[in-house]
Amino acid sequence: MSNINADVEFAIRQFLGREAMLLDNGRLEEWVGLLDEAILYEIPLRISARKREDEFPRGAFRMHEDMAMIRKRLERMGTAENWAEDPASRTVRTVGSIFVEADEGDGVFRVHSALSLYRQRAIDRAYEWIPARRIDLIRVIDDGECRLVRRTVILAETILQTPNLAVFL
Repeated sequence: MSNINADVEFAIRQFLGREAMLLDNGRLEEWVGLLDEAILYEIPLRISARKREDEFPRGAFRMHEDMAMIRKRLERMGTAENWAEDPASRTVRTVGSIFVEADEGDGVFRVHSALSLYRQRAIDRAYEWIPARRIDLIRVIDDGECRLVRRTVILAETILQTPNLAVFL
């Protein structure tokens, strides 16, 4: 039986909005608090292919991180060796087309969303736009609090127009 209702959808939408705000404001330690300990954050490699089912080679990822790797990444971001984010990116995330597709059981819901990320760094006049779709597994706890269990980011581009993926999507 599906437990998708207005309260669940509202909690998920609020969660995604809060997450975008935390990331845009560089509040990464607070953002980590939104992650489930079993988090899997992945960005599969996408190639140009004639058929859509051939666009994602099995086992090929731009990123494939668990909680330990995410924490290590955040730790590294706080050091002087964080050249990818020196100067730090200024970002604006727009999250839309949110669709709660399925109740996976145990309070976990499969959620689809579209992400448009604007990114600019310090004195650079150039900016980057990173469009993507996301497929999330989000756990909704009884009080409406949410935790991100899994995120799969499907980048629209096969050839990235950004020099790095140092920001979370």
